[in-house]
Amino acid sequence: MLDTQFGRVIIPTRAHAILSNVLDTVVMTAGLAVVRGPVGIGKTFALRREFARLEGEGVMVVHVTSAPEIEGSIGSFLRAVLSHWGIAGGSGVAARDALADLLFSAHPFQPGGKKCIFVVDEAQGLKPNILDVLRALWDEGDIARSGNSYAPAFGLVLVGNDTFLNKGGKMRKAEFRPLMSRVMIDMILSRPDATEFTNLAMGLLPDSTEAQAMLARFGAEAGNLRAIDKVYRLAMSFVENGDDLPAAVGRAIKLSGGK
Repeated sequence: MLDTQFGRVIIPTRAHAILSNVLDTVVMTAGLAVVRGPVGIGKTFALRREFARLEGEGVMVVHVTSAPEIEGSIGSFLRAVLSHWGIAGGSGVAARDALADLLFSAHPFQPGGKKCIFVVDEAQGLKPNILDVLRALWDEGDIARSGNSYAPAFGLVLVGNDTFLNKGGKMRKAEFRPLMSRVMIDMILSRPDATEFTNLAMGLLPDSTEAQAMLARFGAEAGNLRAIDKVYRLAMSFVENGDDLPAAVGRAIKLSGGK
């Protein structure tokens, strides 16, 4: 099935189903969730689709994709969030206040009240100073969570890889320590199963069972769906230059480090 919004082949994945359930639960409870999983299993793509769905349901979705240049600077991080809304953040204090005004425009427990969810993608590298700010903001909604239905609150979800390389080049586990005492949902996503690799290969190459099998096998060996997508795109460039499809896929696999 082709996603007409993002131009991608869509297959059902366990990662997407789990993320969808987590987001719905956090919206409903103004809760706090951490979701971690391996690279390349479709977390970001699933989030993009879920944001569109939630916004279609009237939920205010505030989101940002973290990156090395903002993950340790409070001001840079907050300004990156606010830029999506056309809000000039200014100094760190001014940016925090502006984000608080945005997030606390929601009253999720009031009858008919607006709901808001704040999602940070690629959150695995966030430094403690950023996590402290997020924790403090989220804590301000405890009055609402404790039963005052007219008080404001928002839900918070951090999504990221389960491990990452630090600046010293060492592999570290994503832990989110300053937030974990508040976390209501802590999910670890697993790698795709054989069915997911096969379904994606079939969706991309519906006319060649041989090429499908090669592509699915490579994805399983790599352990992620992104590997299939990268090989597919490379193979299509070879097909445009005259290679037959199985040969093109085989060539792309070898160039990508496969057998």
